[in-house]
Amino acid sequence: MENQIMNVVRKISLIAIAALVMVTGVLAQEMTKDEWQKQINEQTATRNELQTKVNNLRAEIDNLKKEDAAKAAAVKKCNDDLLALLGATPESERAFAAMLDQIDAKINELSRLSNQDLWARKGEITDAQSMIDQAWKNKLSLLPKYYDRLKEQQNRVDALRKALESTGMQTYTVGTWARDRDCLWNIAKKPAVYDNAFLWPKIWQGNKDQITNPDIIRPGQKLKIPQKGELTQDEKAAARSYWQRKQGTGSAQ
Repeated sequence: MENQIMNVVRKISLIAIAALVMVTGVLAQEMTKDEWQKQINEQTATRNELQTKVNNLRAEIDNLKKEDAAKAAAVKKCNDDLLALLGATPESERAFAAMLDQIDAKINELSRLSNQDLWARKGEITDAQSMIDQAWKNKLSLLPKYYDRLKEQQNRVDALRKALESTGMQTYTVGTWARDRDCLWNIAKKPAVYDNAFLWPKIWQGNKDQITNPDIIRPGQKLKIPQKGELTQDEKAAARSYWQRKQGTGSAQ
């Protein structure tokens, strides 16, 4: 509808330009009084014709605006009727749309991460999936615009899971302290792991589903070993928080 109105406005502009060109042409010529009068009469007739066209086009714009308003009202009524059928309100629809915005924001954030960083924050993929599952339970998800949006979000979460699977994550089974002296520091120091004890926060953050306190790991635990590399910002923050707590208690790892 907006495009139709713009086309009409462009027609009016072209008519105005055409009229200006004709008047300019008349003024630029030298002619007798009779010739001048004839030109004036012709241009007056043309002006009147153009004015009629302009008036008709303006009337067309008014009609298009009325049609647009009527269609907008019909769409609103249709949407209100659908909400009523689903037992929803405009307020609950806004809340639902806001929740989908949050899901999009989380997926966008995770999609920008490297595979290494994504692995360290893999729990957030599960969180995003939980939000999507919750959204599907809402009757508003039956509306085409929300159904399509949720399907798109699910596809993106599935893609993030596949990205994790492609990392080929190494694992390590925790031994006993007496025999293996296994703690995160010593595991990270092993040549077959990182050969760098200071990378232990990677193992902690990569296994937050198993490790609550990095000082406590148990024999038999199968730990995932994220790819070797510099500590991520999240891993550095976790390590700082850990050492600050340790200093507060006066103990050391």
